[in-house]
Amino acid sequence: MNLSKKHILRHQSEIPRHFASLVAQDVRLKNLVLNSEEHPTSAKFQLDGKTHRFALKFLTTPTLADIPDAGFDAPTHPLLVVPRFSPVFLQACQEKQISVVDLNGQAWLRAPALLVSLPGLPDRDFRFGQEPRNVFAGKSARIVRTLLSDSKRTWRQNELIQRTGATTGLVSRIVTHLTRQGFLKKTDVRRFHVVSATTLLDAWAQADNFSRRAVTYRFSALTADPVALAKTINRVFAREDRQFAFTQWLAAWLRHPYTEPPVVSLYVTQLPTQNLLDEIGFQQVSEAGRVWLHVPVDEGVFRETQLIQGLPLVSDAQIYLDLLKTGLRGPEQAQALREWSGFCLK
Repeated sequence: MNLSKKHILRHQSEIPRHFASLVAQDVRLKNLVLNSEEHPTSAKFQLDGKTHRFALKFLTTPTLADIPDAGFDAPTHPLLVVPRFSPVFLQACQEKQISVVDLNGQAWLRAPALLVSLPGLPDRDFRFGQEPRNVFAGKSARIVRTLLSDSKRTWRQNELIQRTGATTGLVSRIVTHLTRQGFLKKTDVRRFHVVSATTLLDAWAQADNFSRRAVTYRFSALTADPVALAKTINRVFAREDRQFAFTQWLAAWLRHPYTEPPVVSLYVTQLPTQNLLDEIGFQQVSEAGRVWLHVPVDEGVFRETQLIQGLPLVSDAQIYLDLLKTGLRGPEQAQALREWSGFCLK
């Protein structure tokens, strides 16, 4: 079975055809039988001699308001079919016991005596053309980073524009998308807040690829004490008027101590000159290293920084993401930071 595919949908009428193709090819859905290969409107799921009937409802940009309140014991159950759905949308469907499938292979089917849960298929990327391609990359990620800088705050759109440096159009599209997906909730026409910081962070973590958004350079250092080393870097870099911010182990430890930092890492706009490296006592190495300098693709990582013990740190959400896929107990430190009561709060 090879279902690897990418497709941008332009109209709702495309969804039934692609859904029928998915059902026909995905062996995991072999028990789901559609009433038509071209224009399906209903389906039945046959298992252990029982037949569960579903009425299909196709949506291009699903919102929480689109999830019906249907009786669980009704003879026919609603099945929402969408290009793709968010974790928040899935959770809302689960709470109402409403079945949902997306064209990327994610599925959650629920009926009396029936529960089917399937993850998405790898390398399959269906989405509606009017949706942002990736809200967790580039300047779009700046908006998410700002929202998570103070996850309990009620925001205005113009505040996000000012703090992210993104255009009015981009901020409007991302806010609309996040609201439709259930990550944001409007308190009135102009104000909104994050529904669940951890759910939004999980979605960001799932989409994140550190190697694509930063290039890392490693260095040996004469000083072993991580805090003393960070203070030396801070003093020298600040004197040179360089933009920088600490992340990963040291930043997490300064925010919420858990394990002693094995590496001092920070984002820099560009690598220091050789004279500056010599002054600090840094020597570039190919592996390990006590100091890691990350040069980011997008300088949005320098927004929403925080000053802790005189050292500039990236935001809590950024620290968490940067630790998740590292070794040296990085994921443990990330989880400890996330579980801290002050996480993503100002």
